[in-house]
Amino acid sequence: MARLLFVTSRLPYPPTEGHQLRSWHLLRAAASQHEVHLLSLQRPQDPRVPDPVLAATVKSVHCVEILPVSDPRAALPMLARWLGHGRPLLSARYMTGALELKFAELLGQVDLVHLDILAVAGLIAQVPAHIPVVLNEHNVEHLLLTAHAQIETRAWKRALLRLQARELAGFEAAACARAAAVLACSQADAERLAAMAPRTPVTVIPNGVDLDRYQPRPTPAPDSDTLVFVGQMSWFPNRDGIEWFLADVLPLIRARRPATLTVIGQSGGMLAPAGLESAVVFTGFVDDLRPRVLDAAVYVVPLRAGSGTRLKLLEAMAMGKAIVSTRIGAEGIALVDGEEALLADTPQEFADAVCRLLADPNLRARLGAAARRAAEREYGWDAIGQRLLAVYGQALELERMTA
Repeated sequence: MARLLFVTSRLPYPPTEGHQLRSWHLLRAAASQHEVHLLSLQRPQDPRVPDPVLAATVKSVHCVEILPVSDPRAALPMLARWLGHGRPLLSARYMTGALELKFAELLGQVDLVHLDILAVAGLIAQVPAHIPVVLNEHNVEHLLLTAHAQIETRAWKRALLRLQARELAGFEAAACARAAAVLACSQADAERLAAMAPRTPVTVIPNGVDLDRYQPRPTPAPDSDTLVFVGQMSWFPNRDGIEWFLADVLPLIRARRPATLTVIGQSGGMLAPAGLESAVVFTGFVDDLRPRVLDAAVYVVPLRAGSGTRLKLLEAMAMGKAIVSTRIGAEGIALVDGEEALLADTPQEFADAVCRLLADPNLRARLGAAARRAAEREYGWDAIGQRLLAVYGQALELERMTA
């Protein structure tokens, strides 16, 4: 048993966002064999006292408050770190002095450091050479900014995003090169990360799903023209995808079917466009998304940017939903087009695929059952956790051999 310091950008439990789900299940796997000390940034909306489930999982929990970027007490120091210290904005946002101090205090008590997201990778500079660092990459972050810049229509913001992407690319490559091991969510991401840091081992640790919690509906969903999407609008790929779907895809669908769309997740103030108010519902955050997803006819993933893998898509697979996704939306997930989901990238192709499913309940059932089998075959968290433990073992063994 080793002593691990596991650092996250927000408390991983209870998970309400996709990246928290990955963090939580990796943390559980780590704690199944090792003594884990959790250091987490804590947002104002996070619980002040760690949840009993979290507290029982790890040896200790340490929290450092982080204010919203809209608060001048956070914004001004962030800008100073960006402009004065040459840090990319992502790092400048999360690398507070309080986090660095608490990290330094805990560092002398551990054998391995797990940095659970690139946003906290600036802490690598404090880690002595004899302590291995495992860096978990939820996405290839600089590529997300590059994709955002390509889609952005405002010239000033496009220029800012390109600048941030260049800064972040160098930071991300340096963090991967310094780490003893890097975790990627997909094979595509692993290849991109390995090209950035050829000497660092990169292992695919895919996102997974709780197969017991997310089960198919025991009886077929009502025969309706309801579509569902799950994701927070505060994350750029989600918002861009839904804006594209509402502007270019849903009107094509509604010309043929009286379809409605339910968007589950924090809306970030987003509203349905004029003329579609009665066809779109933004639920905001819900405690349990399963009833709404299970009752929908088709699960849509209209993403045009992003990397990693979509945790919410894996949940839809586990629930046996008929899925229509762009290829980017399904990237990193073993879905066979036409057998386990329908993949479409243009507005007309996407609308055609959705209408095809709405008109054919037998096809919906066949694709949904195949998607569930794919989830069972590839994406259970228990098997994924064993892969993580093997990476820890290799990093610790290499350190012992070179000590």
